[in-house]
Amino acid sequence: MPERAALVTALILGRPLCLPCIATNGTMSIQRADTTLEIIQTVLVLHRQTGRCQACGLDTEVLWVSRPS
Repeated sequence: MPERAALVTALILGRPLCLPCIATNGTMSIQRADTTLEIIQTVLVLHRQTGRCQACGLDTEVLWVSRPS
């Protein structure tokens, strides 16, 4: 599980992606990606808002974490 959380964090670090693209790029199911995001959210600030996915280009809900300062 730590490897999956690290992979998803790397995918969305400063780069807004939609949940399907997170799942596809992380080679996991949408449900597993969503569960992983819940875990990440316990440690980092997870942003969710409507915007353009940086992978597929759709205007939809995107998720990302900010770079630590």
